[in-house]
Amino acid sequence: MSMCTNLANLTGGGNGMTPHISGTSLDAQYRYATGAHDIIKRYLAGDKQEQANLIVENGEYASKAYGERKK
Repeated sequence: MSMCTNLANLTGGGNGMTPHISGTSLDAQYRYATGAHDIIKRYLAGDKQEQANLIVENGEYASKAYGERKK
């Protein structure tokens, strides 16, 4: 039986975007932290996010790299 049968967190949302940094270099961990800091800073300031950091925008995939929905 898998330990990951329920990915919902305490508020009912998922947590599938949790970064897994075990085994990554310190340089890579620094890049993850810097990127997360920039995303949060932009969000709190109400600034536009960098396009490369978007997965979904206005209910649609922001990049074909993540998939396309059939309409």
